[in-house]
Amino acid sequence: MANSVAADVAKLWSPSNLTKCAPGIVLCCAIAAVAFVANANHWMQFGKVFIPPLIVTLIVGMMLQPLSTKDVLKPGLEFSGRTLLRTGVALYGAQLTLGDLVHGGALPIVVAICAVGVTIAFGVLAARTMGLSRDFGFLTGCATGVCGAAAAMAASAVLPRHENSDRDLAFAVMGINFISTVTMVVYPTLHLWLGYSNFEMGVFLGGSIGDVAQVAGAGESLVQTLGKEPLTVAIITKLLRVACLLPAVTIIAWWVARGGERAGDARPAPPVFLFGFLILAGINSLGVIPHSAQTFLSQVSSFLIIAAIAALGIKTSLLALVRIGHRPVTLLIVETLFIGLMVSSLIYGLRHFGM
Repeated sequence: MANSVAADVAKLWSPSNLTKCAPGIVLCCAIAAVAFVANANHWMQFGKVFIPPLIVTLIVGMMLQPLSTKDVLKPGLEFSGRTLLRTGVALYGAQLTLGDLVHGGALPIVVAICAVGVTIAFGVLAARTMGLSRDFGFLTGCATGVCGAAAAMAASAVLPRHENSDRDLAFAVMGINFISTVTMVVYPTLHLWLGYSNFEMGVFLGGSIGDVAQVAGAGESLVQTLGKEPLTVAIITKLLRVACLLPAVTIIAWWVARGGERAGDARPAPPVFLFGFLILAGINSLGVIPHSAQTFLSQVSSFLIIAAIAALGIKTSLLALVRIGHRPVTLLIVETLFIGLMVSSLIYGLRHFGM
């Protein structure tokens, strides 16, 4: 498995693949650069109203959505939305120590485990209630509860194949991306209304938003006003959910098999970027990364995350989402509301236990 993963990573970053992806990567990085320049020159500051660079990037990306059909850009958009994002999250580990990962106590761990397990179970129940299949509930519940599109693809790999498997997966990937983008924009604005501390806000963002990109984006949008704590805690909480991917998918495969059905043959790959994050945090714990290098890696991390959001915006088609039936859309919305309310309830409830 380790050799296979290493080969996949090497292939991903090979000169031939980077050359093929270059046009799309350049486009996403150019959009991110515009947002960075606008932020540095305070062009998006209107009195007391501040528009974060991430939102600028998202809007510009969505305005360029017709470009997503260009074959020359597709590989780079996919690379930017997944690989650049995961690289940015991994590099963020250089700013933390292993002590930072546990200083918040049990709250992020409890929230992460509940967000994954309870949301998947709720997804199956809600799907059946709406007249949708159990497997569709597994698919969307895993996407909502674990880590968005990556979890949807991992769940699809172990679910029984049928004639609508590809269509269901395409919907789950597109739907969770869109809904996570909405929550990425809305949830940071709820900070004062919810009455959360900066730490609790990070747990809320990391525990309730579907995809890694949008969690990082939501935390990044609060850096200007609240500092880096919400971003740090959001990423840690989200990575705890990501770490639950393999156990969750293994349990889904077991559940399918126990009913006499044949699970899919594919097996999900381990989240390599999570290991990179932990390795860099471990190295930084030794005090060998200079402060200047940490600052540089922090800027690179933020830039890559924002470039990934640009790719997300370009690939988001509002029209395509409208064309999908109302029941699958309703299911994703209900699951998103469910995990948000559950995480909020846990944060308020566990305050009484000193978490």
